[in-house]
Amino acid sequence: MFEKINQVRNELQGYSQENLARKLPLLNTLLQRHYDAQAEVDIERARYMTQYFRQTDPQEIPMPIKRAEAVASYLSNRKIVFHDNNRLAGATTSKSLGAPLYPEFFGLSIWPELGTISTRKDNPQILSKKDADILNFEVFPYWMDKSISEEVRKVDPQRQALLEKMIIYTISKAATISHTTPAYELVLEKGIKAIMDEAAQKEIQFQNDTKKSVFYQSVRIAMQGILDYAANISEQAQIQAESETDPERKANLLKMAQICKNVPVNPPRTYHEAVNSLWICQVCVFAENSNMAINPGRIDQLLYPYFIKDYNAGLLTVEEALNISGSLWLKLADNVNLVPQAAEKLFGGAGAVPAVTLGGVDKDGEDAVNELTYILLKITELLPIQDPNVNARYHPEKNSVEYRNEVSRVILTNKAIPAFFNDIENISTLVNQGETLEHARDYAVIGCVELGSAGRDYSASSSIFMMMYTVLYMTLHNGRTTVTGDGPLWEATGDPADFTCFEDFWEAYRKQTRHMADNAVALNNTYGQKHQEFLQTPLLSGIFKGPMEKGKDLIDGGAVYNSSGVTHIGFADVCDSICAIKEICFNPDNTDMAMSLPDLVRAVDNNFEGDDLLWAYLENKAPKYGTDHPVAAEISQKLIQLGFEVFHTQKNYRNGNYRVAYCTMPN
Repeated sequence: MFEKINQVRNELQGYSQENLARKLPLLNTLLQRHYDAQAEVDIERARYMTQYFRQTDPQEIPMPIKRAEAVASYLSNRKIVFHDNNRLAGATTSKSLGAPLYPEFFGLSIWPELGTISTRKDNPQILSKKDADILNFEVFPYWMDKSISEEVRKVDPQRQALLEKMIIYTISKAATISHTTPAYELVLEKGIKAIMDEAAQKEIQFQNDTKKSVFYQSVRIAMQGILDYAANISEQAQIQAESETDPERKANLLKMAQICKNVPVNPPRTYHEAVNSLWICQVCVFAENSNMAINPGRIDQLLYPYFIKDYNAGLLTVEEALNISGSLWLKLADNVNLVPQAAEKLFGGAGAVPAVTLGGVDKDGEDAVNELTYILLKITELLPIQDPNVNARYHPEKNSVEYRNEVSRVILTNKAIPAFFNDIENISTLVNQGETLEHARDYAVIGCVELGSAGRDYSASSSIFMMMYTVLYMTLHNGRTTVTGDGPLWEATGDPADFTCFEDFWEAYRKQTRHMADNAVALNNTYGQKHQEFLQTPLLSGIFKGPMEKGKDLIDGGAVYNSSGVTHIGFADVCDSICAIKEICFNPDNTDMAMSLPDLVRAVDNNFEGDDLLWAYLENKAPKYGTDHPVAAEISQKLIQLGFEVFHTQKNYRNGNYRVAYCTMPN
């Protein structure tokens, strides 16, 4: 194996960003087109979903069936496009770079911006007048009282109103049910037809159990949409090839027509088929769930058997493997999120964040780095694009120094990616959170940095975004926020003038954190319950581990693991702020800078006007997160422990636990 790895590594040394145009002209052309593409709002899915639900509203159809039929209808009828000469067939939207619109989720949030979204300063997304009119007069009016946010408002208007302030907490289920990694290996090993056959058999087996029978029926219906979509691609590629005069494009269209006749209906026979099968399924998942952090997973593991078989047989060269793999990278980047101006400011132009995970160890704890790992690292180097989010797992006791150095070299070349993940710590963390050792070893990165066992953990890892800076503000203003009036939001936890010691301040902060957690969890669980009523996920459930065995949709707890994630926003800033409070207000030994807590709060509220000395101290001498200062270490640990205490013991709507994470974002 090592000899073969070295052989591939030696071949890869001949490729660089500097010679991409000469050595891999296809990828160079695709990359330049990607750079030149302007994001466009795509309303195709929104129109089909609206038409289906409007037509079937009077009918008494179980919601899982309606949901499956709506998704299948869209997939069966959507426009087939070949935007360029990419080696892979299928596209997220009908646009070259598309922002798909999901009216049942967060799509209506752009209603007030239909006339400005094309020209807004931050991340404009082109929307034609014709499409804007369709949204304004056909799509949005139907969903205005039926979107998931409006369904939640009917039962919890107060917490929903706080969500819309966007400085208390946010709940991602308003926009998506995502942040997870499908079990694409099921499609590669069995093919969609076999999964459908299994669903049909179980539908008969459980015909006396209405809920299970409906679930299996919904899986079968949704997956028919995948087969129809692939068949339509094959047919359209064949038609276009017949009139194509460019020899290279003609050959590529004919190849895609051939590939899509076999996959994903059947297991793939080649590396090219395997990659295209995975990609088509990724596209089809977006027909059901919005395009946010649905992750391809550990593709150097999933696709390796097909790669090495073709490579050993002389049917696949390193150059063609780079072309096919690079085509996948650029396909994964063919879509962006559709968000209103306010969310754009919050998330800072973040992409759809499909996370690819490479390297690490296998389920037995042995070195999982292979020849394909190095090819995909090379693609990451050659194609410096925002998505996919590439992550390299590293186990210092199992993975080679050569692998570590190659990852480091790519990071230095690209100045950013891939991210490094410590297998020892991450596996231990997942085991501590209830996953078996074998499953924890098979973790994939989710979205930005989150972890979950690939294809087993329906993690919804960013279910809640908790604004830590708002908790701190409330602590220092007796429970009041800047957007909810003069009184306390939940509890008046004390005037800072009455805090005689740091423990008084910390107790107030702890109480406000608990209130924030309780309310955010309550709202998230309400959203989850509404998803269970209206937004089942039969297509994704069919390519996940657990639902087919349990006879349960993912949204009902069908996965092996059913966690939810809580992302704490502003951890470093809040840590630094609390360090400053402890040092300046409650440390009698601090002779550099001392003042009362009320005076410090006034200085902050006045943006340090006239307090240049205080600002200089905070900037240059106060304890800071990430340093060895003992106060910084103490406060960061207290914050982490507090987050664990208030969230980890609570249960989500799928009877899973809440996992805590920390993130830096613009605010």
